[in-house]
Amino acid sequence: MPTKKTRLTFAVPDGQLAAIEQYQAERRMKNVSQTILTLIDRGLAAEGGASAEALELAALYDGLDRYGQNALRQLGQAEAARCADEARFLSESVPAPEPKVINLFEDAAAAGLLLAETGQAAVPYELGPDDPQGASYAVRVRGNSMEPWFPDGSVAFVNHDQMADGDVGVFCVDGAAVIKQWHRDALGITYLFSLNRDRADADVVVTPGSGRAVVWQGRVLTPHRFPVPAEH
Repeated sequence: MPTKKTRLTFAVPDGQLAAIEQYQAERRMKNVSQTILTLIDRGLAAEGGASAEALELAALYDGLDRYGQNALRQLGQAEAARCADEARFLSESVPAPEPKVINLFEDAAAAGLLLAETGQAAVPYELGPDDPQGASYAVRVRGNSMEPWFPDGSVAFVNHDQMADGDVGVFCVDGAAVIKQWHRDALGITYLFSLNRDRADADVVVTPGSGRAVVWQGRVLTPHRFPVPAEH
């Protein structure tokens, strides 16, 4: 039994009709009626909170094959993660009412080289307005294995937030501290990677049962997200 539908007749200016026909051609729609109904749905959705740009992206997504859709999803997920990281970094960078003073360990991070023993003396460091205010302490980077993000002589700010896979942290390995990118695989192998892959020789790999001691000292604050090296 046919569905009863309300029929409407209305006039459309030539300029609007040309825009509708262009929209129809670009999306390969069957007829002008379907195109107008689609535009009405888009307008109602936009009234409900979805932006025109979001609806345009959704229409683009629907027109892609599965490879294109997968690529668009991966890009969206990566950008969402980047925005979340930047928002987290900015929230940690809000200036405190009074200047915050933390400990700066001048010799506590050789970026891949063996370091001084923990418990060494530190100097006071007053956080500036551009420094992450959520830092618990800071370390001076020594060496080039974490360049270009953490060059030799730079200061890395550290807190005690939970680490996520691929985060950069400060670790004490067999009694010596290093700044490295952290990764742990399904076999329980711990990888401490150098961001400068020309210095992969400075990576640290700790396998279960190796007897090596790895103690996490804190997460390095950075707005960047680094992919885990594929060659491990």
